[in-house]
Amino acid sequence: MTTLIPENVIGTLYTILYLVLLGIIISIIYGISEWFSRDRVLKLFERKRAFVFIEKEVYYGKILVPSRSGGCFEIFFPSEYLENPFSLLAFLIENYHETGQKKFLIQAQRILEEFKRIGIVDKDFSLDNIKIDPWAPPSLVSRKIYKDELGKLQAIMMFREFLSRKEKLKRWQELKSLYSPSLTKVISRKTYNALTYVKDKIASSLTRTTTTFLGGITTPDIQKSLEDVQKKAIGSIGSTYDALLENSIGRLVTVRVQDVEGEVKYYQGVLREYSNQYILVYDIDYRIQMITKFKGEEELTGFPQTFVKFHGFPLTFNNHIKSEIIEKNNDGLKIRFLNISKDPLKIENIKYGDKTVNISKVLFPKESLEVFVNGLNESTIYQVNYEISKEADIIWPRRIARVVGLGDYPPYLLSEILTLRKIRI
Repeated sequence: MTTLIPENVIGTLYTILYLVLLGIIISIIYGISEWFSRDRVLKLFERKRAFVFIEKEVYYGKILVPSRSGGCFEIFFPSEYLENPFSLLAFLIENYHETGQKKFLIQAQRILEEFKRIGIVDKDFSLDNIKIDPWAPPSLVSRKIYKDELGKLQAIMMFREFLSRKEKLKRWQELKSLYSPSLTKVISRKTYNALTYVKDKIASSLTRTTTTFLGGITTPDIQKSLEDVQKKAIGSIGSTYDALLENSIGRLVTVRVQDVEGEVKYYQGVLREYSNQYILVYDIDYRIQMITKFKGEEELTGFPQTFVKFHGFPLTFNNHIKSEIIEKNNDGLKIRFLNISKDPLKIENIKYGDKTVNISKVLFPKESLEVFVNGLNESTIYQVNYEISKEADIIWPRRIARVVGLGDYPPYLLSEILTLRKIRI
């Protein structure tokens, strides 16, 4: 006697079989995705020291990018600039006393020797001098940049003047390879881009197939959960291919950026890499917003300062501008501003009280300009806002930066462009 299997049971078995196959496929893809799980732009700054701009604060340190971090990363401060170092020593000593494990004592001794070497503590300081103070502020050796903070991220920069000779040499070798890539690098990149293209197709296909197959069988909540699993497993592979950026790798580009102080600025440099979230541009002459204050001809103590606050690196500057009063009367002062630095700078404006005098003038070394400031006297403190330039390699989030075009003609188009004639109508 033949027993027929009910149709609803057959449907359930097919559903289970599909889910098993889907799980196997996703597991395989998820394993492959481990190779591509870190942002390919951030990886180029991995274990390198850089300045990270978060709103109006800047953190300096070594960049670490964990796997499957989704564009997030961590900054480890140099030992000489970690915050509240004695709290770190106190923590290690307390752990040693509580657990009896010598590894905490050994680590405390190593850190103390480093503190002595860089001058944080005196040479005769010992661990016996450490007091465990529950009210002491905690130590801080790193800054984690979480996903909810990526919207505040302005830039990640490596300034040329802070690189060692070895780092500069390595970077020039990288640029040479970027300008003239080897056959191996060309094939490797094409393979990578092909995989990202396949990834996108698989992701959309699996989501569409799952929705169609399970529609009416599972609940909306289960369908949504399955789609989320697929996206998480497949979404971490590589970066979306962008043809308009791919053909600009290694070429001079112009980038429009909403800069740290909120202004829209244009920069030019060599496009090194891009990903879903970031672009990396080399050889940028980055303009740093500076502030200084004068009283008469005297620059106030503690100036000049940067527009943003630096952590992990006490960035200091030499004086850039000399102020000289060349005329004074009841209406105000006529002031000569001289660029006393070795590089060009741009004086933007002068502020005093609720008044602003716009200037917007570039001064090269030893050049000067004269400005009559109405209502100003020798006892009035006034602020000069200006910009200096530092060469840097910069990672910008794509939400605030866009490559608007090439800065030079591709070789294969140059002859055609140069032979164009004016069309008369």
